[in-house]
Amino acid sequence: MPLLKKKIVFIGTFCALAIWAGAQSTPTHPYEGATHTYVLNGLTPGVEYDFFMTSHVDGIGVLDPNMVNEFDFLTCPNGKVGAGESTAKLPVKWRYGASFRAYYLWVTLTPPTSCSTSRRLEILPQPNAFDLLSENIPVDNTESCPSIAKADGFNPLADEYSAGTSTVKFKVRREGGNRAWSFDPKVFIEPTWNADVAIVHIVAVNAGIIESNESNIYTVPATDDEVIVTVAVRNYEGIEQIVTLAVKNQQEENTRLGDSNYENDHIQHRITVMPVIMELEEI
Repeated sequence: MPLLKKKIVFIGTFCALAIWAGAQSTPTHPYEGATHTYVLNGLTPGVEYDFFMTSHVDGIGVLDPNMVNEFDFLTCPNGKVGAGESTAKLPVKWRYGASFRAYYLWVTLTPPTSCSTSRRLEILPQPNAFDLLSENIPVDNTESCPSIAKADGFNPLADEYSAGTSTVKFKVRREGGNRAWSFDPKVFIEPTWNADVAIVHIVAVNAGIIESNESNIYTVPATDDEVIVTVAVRNYEGIEQIVTLAVKNQQEENTRLGDSNYENDHIQHRITVMPVIMELEEI
């Protein structure tokens, strides 16, 4: 099987070059959370293939992707090379926790008229420590009163009364990384009928105001570990409002991976009830 051997060596050489060029997720050194497709080229139509993963270099200890949490086979790992085709491929998603051991991806090829042969590829997943956290400012400041400042539009005059607007500030903070990072902030509110809630601006200490692209993605330079997200909410009398900031589509530059803990990607702040005051009348 000279063609098969040649292609396996090529994959290994490509991975080594990618790692040397700059901390990318590669097939042989994937980051936790990354997906890579493992491909064999130059095969003959009619060849049957069977991919499987082991925890030992000698091929014992076959790992069932339905039973372990470290990786997933995203397509069927076995099949036959079809007419007019010359490849066998398997996309694998590497999950968090995969970096605790080495893996060996095997493929067995069985031609229609000859004996089977097998090859393996050693895979050493890398930990992904990148994480974005959404927080109140300070962390334990989970509720506040509605703003009744004139600067926020509150006007108590009966003939032009306005309940004004409250401002809530959140922090989005990076941990476990030193590259540029990006995210898509989403704001939700209860009651949902209050349509007057919006992000005013996002500010970093060093970079200043961060602008979004056409997809609402905010990119923060590597020099900043955190940004402040300012949200404006219209006040309504007699209503408690819960503001939620959710971080979506987060990525770290170069690795292009999401963060390692999605459970801390959203945070809530409660705006307490503004009392309902009827018009002043003479008794």
